[in-house]
Amino acid sequence: MTRADELTARLLDGTLTDAEWVELDHLLVTDPAAQTDHVALLELEGMLRGLRTEFDLSEPTLARVKEAQAETTTRAVLAEIATGPSPSWATQSRVAKLPLRGRRWIVAMGGLIAVAAALVIGLWLGSRPTESTTPETNENIAVAGPEIARLTSSLGSVELLTPQGEVFAAAEGREVPSGHSLRTVGEDSGARVEMPDHTTVDIAPDSIVRFVAMGGNTTTTKPRLFLAAGQLTAAVPAAVTDRQIVVGTGVAEVFARKGTFVVSSAGPESTRVDIKQGNVDVVRMDARTRIPVTSGSAIVQSGFEKVLIEPTARIDRKPARSLAFSNAREAVFSQDGNDIWVASPRQLTRWTRDGGTADVPFPPRKGGSYGSATLFTRDKTTLVTSIINNISTTKDEKVLLRAVPGGEERTELNIKLSEARFWTAAPAATWFAIADGKPNPKRLRVFDGTTGAERFVREFDEVVGCVASSPDGQVLAAYLSEPGRGTTKVILLDPATGERFGTLPTQKKGSAALVFSADGQHLAVGFNGLVQVWNARTRELDKSITGFERVVTCLAFSPNGKVLAAGTQDGQVWLWSVATGKAVQLIDVGSRGVRCIGFSPNGKRLVTVANNAPVGLWDVVGSSTESTDVQ
Repeated sequence: MTRADELTARLLDGTLTDAEWVELDHLLVTDPAAQTDHVALLELEGMLRGLRTEFDLSEPTLARVKEAQAETTTRAVLAEIATGPSPSWATQSRVAKLPLRGRRWIVAMGGLIAVAAALVIGLWLGSRPTESTTPETNENIAVAGPEIARLTSSLGSVELLTPQGEVFAAAEGREVPSGHSLRTVGEDSGARVEMPDHTTVDIAPDSIVRFVAMGGNTTTTKPRLFLAAGQLTAAVPAAVTDRQIVVGTGVAEVFARKGTFVVSSAGPESTRVDIKQGNVDVVRMDARTRIPVTSGSAIVQSGFEKVLIEPTARIDRKPARSLAFSNAREAVFSQDGNDIWVASPRQLTRWTRDGGTADVPFPPRKGGSYGSATLFTRDKTTLVTSIINNISTTKDEKVLLRAVPGGEERTELNIKLSEARFWTAAPAATWFAIADGKPNPKRLRVFDGTTGAERFVREFDEVVGCVASSPDGQVLAAYLSEPGRGTTKVILLDPATGERFGTLPTQKKGSAALVFSADGQHLAVGFNGLVQVWNARTRELDKSITGFERVVTCLAFSPNGKVLAAGTQDGQVWLWSVATGKAVQLIDVGSRGVRCIGFSPNGKRLVTVANNAPVGLWDVVGSSTESTDVQ
């Protein structure tokens, strides 16, 4: 029996805890197999209780119900006998709760009784005139429970998830009934909801929030929100009654009567609460002791008995300098640190130390358009862009290699980057590695950067994720994950032959960034709420950095390897000491989605590129303001 099956069974017999609700929500979103099994069990339960038969109690219908019930029950019992521990009822007292198998047989018997009841009701309804019915639509499905929130504004893709697993597009002005969830999809998504007491909740991109009214009257009971994954910001007005808003996660609950706070959770095992104004109480799910937090941040992690309280972090919001640049994708310091080079698919700009700019627009191509691919190679000699032929019916695509800083076209290669999920280039673009998207996400291809010829193709049992080149181009790192099983790793390959050098057993899901240190000794792997620093030579884990609870979008080591920076999806840049794992600086770029970060050659400055924000130049904490770098 899978974990999703077990949680669904607890849901059906009414024993699912709040923490298990959050865990089940997370499984259903991240694991398609779990979602399929969950829906199948719900449909079976519905049939057994006469809820989906539409009073069709013919012999074929009853036979299908009995066959489905017998098959599912037999499979579950055999699975538990084969793999489960000794039954808990063998050592419990007589008044202990029945084991899961016993409860399932009771549910089955209850289902048969429900079928009989449905027969009686059906016969009674048969004597009544037939009434017209309305098909189940988004308008009808959202009245299944009392309204406890209303979607007042949305950005990008926002979905409404019903308790039955149905998904609908959520429209502004729509109520959110109890038991339903809102899910924001994509880095440009977002939602704001308002509660009956005028509490506002802003839901960040790629987040899932479930709404539950604790009690039958939403005007007197406290609203409850469960953050399955992602981030939300709650602004609670001064309470006129003793009513509280409660935000739950997999490991903690947050109680608040007034104030503004941010709750972030990268998964069911950790939570971070940042206080912006007012105060809250934080409660560990396994302790039930309220811990008041009036300022700073509270971090709760599974496996740690104490709630970690951090002082209010100094957040840098104003860069030393900024550059307005439309659609910027990449930015790096020049080798001598005197300039910053900024690139988009259509233009290269040299940002000089006196604040001036020198633009190099790329000439238009007849019948073609520039693709989104933009990358400076690690040695800062080459800019990689792409061109798509709009005249050709096959939409031919080519990679263009340009010299830096002049922007002259150097080489044109027949390589498609637009279909890649992830890709990278070696120093001087001597080779390219591409992790394919659909229909074959388990394939990794490497191309020669001089001829464009395919060097080799590797097929894996796992899905290929982000990829990175070592500073000398002699090692290719690739993240592999196996959906549904939780097994992940980073493999190190020879980019010339595809031979595997070694494996790093990361054992974490959702990596979106890889980067080598300047000497190639360390490899940083960024996940949701976690960054691991590995020794690439000994294959040992040197440091795990946690507590920030954000989705990592990009990584960068300082030139001396002592500081590691991570850009996040919510527009922050975190800087940590590699030796201690402690945060040394926090930057807010003023927009969502940090695309690119890079240190100056002496490590005293940091450049940032983010969606819909100027390119920023920031002082790194602990460094002198007297710098030989730009500005």
